[in-house]
Amino acid sequence: MGKFVVKDSFYNKAKKEGFRARSAYKLKEIQDKYRLIKKDDTVLDLGCSPGSFLQVISSIVGEQGIVFGIDILPTPKLASKNIITREADINKTDIRTVLSDLSLAAFDVATCDIAPNLSGIRDVDNANIENLAGAVLKTVREGLKPGGSFIIKSFFTDTLKGITEELQKAFQKVSVYKPTASRSVSSEVYLICTGKK
Repeated sequence: MGKFVVKDSFYNKAKKEGFRARSAYKLKEIQDKYRLIKKDDTVLDLGCSPGSFLQVISSIVGEQGIVFGIDILPTPKLASKNIITREADINKTDIRTVLSDLSLAAFDVATCDIAPNLSGIRDVDNANIENLAGAVLKTVREGLKPGGSFIIKSFFTDTLKGITEELQKAFQKVSVYKPTASRSVSSEVYLICTGKK
């Protein structure tokens, strides 16, 4: 297995360019390839802390767009006026109330870069990944507009097939993509979901 280098080129690039985490470049790469987020969109970002996805999405949707982030951890305040964050547990958040508070019918796009705390015990980790994916998918089913798009991080584990099948029930097309900004030693992949049914 390759050596795990925490402060690699993407980490350094993020620091230099003012992004809060290297994950900003994963989303930028996905956006360059799939063009899912558009100017003036309303975007839901699940697991938004520390805020690198919010930073990228904010610049894409512009002043007339909105990006709403939810995380169980606090998200340090960002200067952009089109970013709204809420410290909350996704399992306990009614997304319809959120939409009502924002005077929205539904979000155009949803993103999710959440990773559960992994213990290294396969059965425990798989259960945590599945439970988290279930809560996220419930939120996206209720909060995303028909035809909307969804980007979610997952992992090459025993859970990937089941999570992909659940997403295929909710979306017309589900693609698996691994950005170059992902560490080569990481099992993470992104599931790109388009055409919410």
